[in-house]
Amino acid sequence: MSNRDDLLKSAKVALEQCMSLKAGEHFLIVTNPELMSMALALFEEGQKITKETRMVVYPKGKYNGEEPPCWVAEQMFNTDVIIGITVTSITHTHARRRACDVFRARVATMPGITEDIFIRGLQADYIKISELSHKLLKYFEKAKVARVTTSYGADFTVELGNPAEVSDGLCHKPGMVVNLPDGETECAPTNANGVVVANISGELITEPTKMVLKDGYIVDIDTSNESGKRFKEFIENAKKVDGNNNAEFIAEFAMGTNPGAKITGNILEDEKVLGTVHVAFGTNTSYPGGTNNSCIHQDVILFEPTVWFDDEMVMKDGKLLI
Repeated sequence: MSNRDDLLKSAKVALEQCMSLKAGEHFLIVTNPELMSMALALFEEGQKITKETRMVVYPKGKYNGEEPPCWVAEQMFNTDVIIGITVTSITHTHARRRACDVFRARVATMPGITEDIFIRGLQADYIKISELSHKLLKYFEKAKVARVTTSYGADFTVELGNPAEVSDGLCHKPGMVVNLPDGETECAPTNANGVVVANISGELITEPTKMVLKDGYIVDIDTSNESGKRFKEFIENAKKVDGNNNAEFIAEFAMGTNPGAKITGNILEDEKVLGTVHVAFGTNTSYPGGTNNSCIHQDVILFEPTVWFDDEMVMKDGKLLI
C-alpha cells in the first residue's frame, strides 16, 4: 500500500467513522499550505460522500489558540462538518466555538498533525477508546479531588469542580468538537496546588521542567534548563498579549486513553497516549464550566503518573488499575 493509499484510508475513517459525514451535508476543510497532502486526501474522500465539499487554505498561525483570519472564520459558519487540519490549533478559538455553538457544526481539529500520526492515529479502534474514556469519566464525575505524582518529582492536586467529558473521536451530534487523533477524558479544574513536572510539550519542553501551582496559577517556573527558560518566556509573552495573568491558570486536567498513540514530540498525539496525564494553561472556555480566557491553550504532558481520585488509586506509574 502506498503512502497516498494510507492517507486516503485514514481520511475515510475520519469522515465515515469519526464525523459520520452524510451525502448532501456541507463539508469544509480548513488548512495551511504545509499540510496539503492530508487535506487533499480528506477533500478527495469528502467528495465521494458529498458534493458540497470545499477547502480553504490560509497561512499558518503563530501559536495555538490564535484566531483564524476573519475571511476563514466566515467560511466556518453555515457549515455542517468542519475539519481543521492546521499547523497551530484552532480548537480553543472564538471562530470554532461560534461554528459549534451558534451554527451547530460538527468540528474536528488536527493541530500540528504529521502524515505518520494521520495514518497511525486515524486507524485506531475508536469504539474501544470510547469505552475506556467513559470508564475513566465515572471517576472524574464522582471525585472531588485528583492527585498526581511522578518519579520525576511531580506532586499536585486538582479540584474537579466542573463537569468532565470524554474526547473519544466520535463526533456525530450537532455542535460537537473533537481533536483527532483522539482519546482522552478531561475537565476544566476549579483549582490546583502543588508541583507539576512536565516531561514534554512540543518544542517548548523537551526535558523535565518544574513549575509550582498555587490557587490554580503558576507562581514559579524552574529556569535551570533550556525548556524552563522557553516555557517561562512563552507564558510571559502570552501574559503581555492578554494584559493579565490568565495564561498562568490551569485550564485542563486530562488522562490519555488511546493505546495506539505514541510519544513523538507532537502534542496532538502525545496527550492522547494511554498512561499519561496532561494539564494545560490558558483558555478553557471550550470546556464545561470553564471561564478563563487567554490567547493560549498550552498542554504539557507528564510521563508514568500515579493518579488518585479522592482516595482511590486508578493508575500507578502509568499502568491503569481499573
